[in-house]
Amino acid sequence: MINPKIWTLADLKADANLARTGFRHERIDEPLELYSEFFDTFVPIFAELVDTLSTITRSEDPEHLAALMRSSNKKTAFRYLAAPPISEDDLKVLADAKLSATALKSNPDSAKRVREIVLHILDPHRFIWAKEQREPSQMEREIAIASSAALVAAKKVETSRRSSARKLQEEGVKSILAELDYLEVPKRNIQLLSQGPNRGEFCGESKLGNTRADLVIRLFDDRVLAIECKASNSEVNSFKRVNHEAAGKAKQWLGAFGNNQIVPSAVLSGVFNVNNLQTAQAEGLNLFWSHRLADLIDFIIATKVR
Repeated sequence: MINPKIWTLADLKADANLARTGFRHERIDEPLELYSEFFDTFVPIFAELVDTLSTITRSEDPEHLAALMRSSNKKTAFRYLAAPPISEDDLKVLADAKLSATALKSNPDSAKRVREIVLHILDPHRFIWAKEQREPSQMEREIAIASSAALVAAKKVETSRRSSARKLQEEGVKSILAELDYLEVPKRNIQLLSQGPNRGEFCGESKLGNTRADLVIRLFDDRVLAIECKASNSEVNSFKRVNHEAAGKAKQWLGAFGNNQIVPSAVLSGVFNVNNLQTAQAEGLNLFWSHRLADLIDFIIATKVR
């Protein structure tokens, strides 16, 4: 059977440098429009929130808080009153409450707990007047609105970058599969490889054994090519993305399905530590690069040879 190429340390260094250069260009050339769009969206929301802060945090009427939860962006803004901003999951657990408008409106005790949690960790630097139980000055109000909107915008851009990088990688792989006349089929739960796509087919993110793969492809020799799309913004982050996540899944898949039936792989873009890549490769993870998907095409075509 044909297997993907095992890269030498020199190969890995060369490709890691190319990927790093691509990452630099992407970040340096990245326009500010997305950040500005998020910022402009949240400025009026925080303006309304700041002007009604005393009412929301002190009123016993659950409707004031429930009104915020009817809007996803307002709910986000409310969580960003805290220092540091509190996640939705953490707020649910700490307040022992559901955060839907209906649940809070019908349960005043839950609404009170949610208010108390956020008030307890309210940012004392952005909202100093709230702790002092007074109205803000015009400057304090403007600073609080702008700094809060900036916090959310920065986080939204960061999240968008991660999801966009993975989406671009997946779209790149799907594009080459289309060139090879592969057919995309519905996602599925694959506990036996016979439950996977047929030869010449692939599916998007699916349960493969006890974990998930971003793409599951049936090769022409009937093996399954399991791909994880991994983008990293630093060498430290690359250990988590490649060694902990992708290589960790590779071990599970190889243990469950065997070396002769599955080809665990990762498509990489961004910044990576070469030693980490070498370790992951030695542990059974096959490596491809977003900047040179021709290698992936060549491998898939090669599996036609019997």
